[in-house]
Order: sequence, then C-alpha cells, then structure tokens
Amino acid sequence: MKLYEPFQFLTAEECDGIIAYARQNNIQEGTTLAKDNVRNNRVVWYKDNTRWQEWIDKFNEIEPVIDWLQTPQISFYNPGEEYKWHVDTWPNYRTHIRHFTLTCELQNAVGSGIELENHNIPQLKKGEAVVFKPSDRHRATSPIGGERISFTIWAMAKNANKLDRS
Repeated sequence: MKLYEPFQFLTAEECDGIIAYARQNNIQEGTTLAKDNVRNNRVVWYKDNTRWQEWIDKFNEIEPVIDWLQTPQISFYNPGEEYKWHVDTWPNYRTHIRHFTLTCELQNAVGSGIELENHNIPQLKKGEAVVFKPSDRHRATSPIGGERISFTIWAMAKNANKLDRS
C-alpha cells in the first residue's frame, strides 16, 4: 500500500458483503460538521470492527503512527448525488487527527469516482482503493447512470500539536 497508487484492497465477495451490511442498516443522508451543502449523497457507518487491526497494520506500513480507525463509512451515489471539493482534516485542537484517508470502490457506476485535485487517480475497479492525505482536496463525482458505492476509512494518529511536552 502506497500513497496515491491504486491497489486491490477487498475481494469482490468482501465488497458484496459490505454492501449487504449497508443495505441491512440505516442508510441516512450524508452530512458534514460544517453542514455547508458540500454533499447530497447517502451513508451508512460500518461498525463491524473484526478487520480494523489488520487495516491499522496496513496503514502503518506507510508510516507507523496509526493508533485507531474512525468508524468507516459506506457512501451511496445515484445520478445527481455528489460530494463536492473538500478536505478530510479535523480541527487541530483534538488529541488525534485524521492521518490517512482510504477510499475503496465497492460498486462502480459510469461517470463517477474519486478525484484528487493534485493527483491523477484512474477510475477504481471493484475492490480497488487509494490512500491519500486528508489535507488533499478531493471530491466524489456523480454517476451518469447506476449507483456508485464506496467505502472510506480514516486512519487516526496522535496530534503532534497536542503531545505532552513536559
């Protein structure tokens, strides 16, 4: 796993299992802390933590600073639904910050995908993912047809600005 390089993260069966999990749970309107109409898609929080340590270990292959994962999110996009340009950073006063963002394609749809402002990411295939820094501006584009479903993980690390320096 390397920053900005797509890789196979989940099998097709694992993707289908996460989609089934989402459809059996409460799909709700996607929101942001700022509540600024930056997104109009739908989400489900993935609370099955059986693989979280495995995923933490994968992030630590890039940089060994990850302590935990924020609850992953499953996002649904139909035509007309999108997540406009944004960053995934958190306020700097927290003890932990988002250190990496991983987005995995669970189901493709024509015309949709993840775009990064300063990195060219090809359209991901089912089960492929890309890892990037939360400070990278990115967006999820609206499908022309069909439904795109993605899976996002935020890897958390101690906030260097909040470390005890005594």
